[in-house]
Amino acid sequence: MDKIDSRTLPVEALNERRRRAVKMRLDGVPLQEVAVQCELSRTTVIAAVKAFHAGGWKAVMVERPGRPVGTGRTLTTQQEREVQQLIRDRTSDQLKMVYALWTRQAVAELNGEPWKLHT
Repeated sequence: MDKIDSRTLPVEALNERRRRAVKMRLDGVPLQEVAVQCELSRTTVIAAVKAFHAGGWKAVMVERPGRPVGTGRTLTTQQEREVQQLIRDRTSDQLKMVYALWTRQAVAELNGEPWKLHT
């Protein structure tokens, strides 16, 4: 059986596994068996049970890790579309850039002022 990496699971599925693990532990099921049946690490099961004891069922739930989608962007959605369209339709040398192919540096320069490159 392949080991499932819970980081790739949707948050809803992970939270359901955590709830099930806590219920099983409260029913007296051994830790190793809970970890195997819920496909979670022993550490995750222990953390979920501790969270339950500290704050109830709400504390068992986890949220999506990482930054919220869209934070840290410098371009608007429209500007992103324009840049993507330019990259699809033209090569960097067609836009009078010094690069023959699209490199990270070329895209970074393109992102600096994408609205001025419509020629």
